[in-house]
This record gives sequence, structure tokens and C-alpha cells, in this order.
Amino acid sequence: MESIVEQIVVVKTSKSVASRALSVQIAIDPNSDSQSLRKIATGKDWELRRLVASNPNTPTDVLWQLGLDFPEAILINPIFQLLQLEQLQLAAEVPYATLTCLLQCERVPRNFMEYAVSQQDYGLWLAVAYNAHTPSQLLENLARKSRHQDRELIRAIAAHPNTPHHLLAEIIKISSGVAQVVAENAQTPIDVLEQILCKYSQVGDSTFMTLVALHPQLTPRLLIQMYLAPNESAAQSLWLAKQSETSSSQLAELAQTEWEPLQLAVVRHQNTPISTIEQIWKELRANHRDPSQIDRLMYDCFAGNPNTSDKVRDELRKLLQW
Repeated sequence: MESIVEQIVVVKTSKSVASRALSVQIAIDPNSDSQSLRKIATGKDWELRRLVASNPNTPTDVLWQLGLDFPEAILINPIFQLLQLEQLQLAAEVPYATLTCLLQCERVPRNFMEYAVSQQDYGLWLAVAYNAHTPSQLLENLARKSRHQDRELIRAIAAHPNTPHHLLAEIIKISSGVAQVVAENAQTPIDVLEQILCKYSQVGDSTFMTLVALHPQLTPRLLIQMYLAPNESAAQSLWLAKQSETSSSQLAELAQTEWEPLQLAVVRHQNTPISTIEQIWKELRANHRDPSQIDRLMYDCFAGNPNTSDKVRDELRKLLQW
């Protein structure tokens, strides 16, 4: 009896494998008929649907639907280039939800971005602002169009690696929150960091001084010149803690400090061991018995490192009240 059951299972498995192999062939064959491709596109097999999204014979309406899950596949589909030639305003023809997905892709055409920026649509603007490859001119256009209360859009522009330096210098005046995002932008130039310190560093609040000290462009010499490190040894240690190649053993050694900027730099580093992160967390808890002193900067340093343990994350969530 068991042998018969096993034979049935083998037969069913073989049929299933053969059926999927046929579906794969249909999905990748540019000569497959549109109805077969449409049928596969409505199925649950993720990989098959992705292959259909790359097939130049897939119907346009199916492509736009698949673009919600596979926008990059749509953009490299040869038919996409042809559609652009046939319809000069193709972006206006793409369904809104699919367009927002395409706008966040590296390969999205510039004319799609320009179309989105030209519209009075906040969702499209955000999609462009969150694309790491958006050109500087379009980011500047977005900033001019937005209102200061559009905090999410302004923050996205403040964090963007392509935002022009003169624009970063302008938007730090909007609020301390925006200035903090600019200070965290690795591309922010030294002169803008100095302006942030001048405007927002206050006696009794070391947040901005710490934030600027953690900036990757701040060399030991600059840390001393800007009075952000107590001595040359501390400046050299902070610089070492910010280098990507610093080893876990070096970071564990650097963690033996009471200087908070250096502690947070170690916490941020991807090579820092879990045990070292937990050690620093215990020390910060001891030094900041008032939960309100565990600020957003500290939270971001711990939360941003995948090596931070669930235990520390749970304690942070309980302590923080914003």
C-alpha cells in the first residue's frame, strides 16, 4: 500500500515540476501569447510573475499592475523603451500607484521624475525625494515648491545625498529638526555643519555638538578646531570609531570611555559586537537615570545597528517618550 502511495506522490510531483517548467518557458518567451502571460500574471507564484513583468509581449495593463511589485523589471523590459517612444507623455498614462513605485527606482527615466515634480501632488513629490538618484536640480525644484510645514518632504530633501550645498544651508533655518537631518547627511559640507553649530548649539544641550562630531567628514584636526573633542587622543579615537574598516576588537577597546560621542560612534559601527553595545547601553542608562535624557539621537544610534539586541531595543521603546 505504501509503495502505491509513494508512486502517486512521485507522479504528482513530476507533473507539478513539468507544469512549472512549462510556465517558466511561457513567462520568458517573448513570443508567448498575451492571454497566457496574463493568466500567469494573476497567479501566486512570485518568480513567475516577475518573469512576466520582464516579457516584452505582456499586455500594457498587466505590466502596470505588475509594476506595483516589480517596478525594476518593468523599467528594464524592452517594451518600456518602445512605449516611451510611442507616447511622449507616458508618465501621465501610468496608473498612479504604479508611477509612485517606478519613481523610487534607480532606472526610472528623468522625464518621469520631471513629470512628477511638475504635478501638484505631494505623494509623487515624496516618491522623487526618496529616490537616492534624483538629480540635484529636481530636488531644488521640490524644495521651492514645498511649504515649510511639509516636514516629511523637507526632511527627505535634507537627507538626500544629491541636495545642493547651498540648499542645505538654506533649509537648516526651517527648524532644529530639519537641521538635525542635515547634520546627519554624510554629504553636508563643513561650512554648513559650522552654521548648524552656531545656530542650534545651546548651553546645556549637547545634541548638535555630538551629532556634528559624529559626522564622517570631521577629521581629528577639525574636531579639535571646532572644540568638539576634549583632546587630541579623544579626537583620534572618535575618528577611528567612524572608519568602516575598524575591527570589532578595536571597537571594544574604544568603548572603554565615558565620552558620549565616542560611545555613540562605537554603537553605530556595524562591526561592534552585541556585548559591547549592551555594555555601552548599561553605562548610558546609569549616567542618564532620567528617561527623558535618552534622546532621539541615542535611540537612532542603537536602533540603526542590526547588532543591537532585542533586549536593548525593548528597553529603549519603554523609556522613550516623544
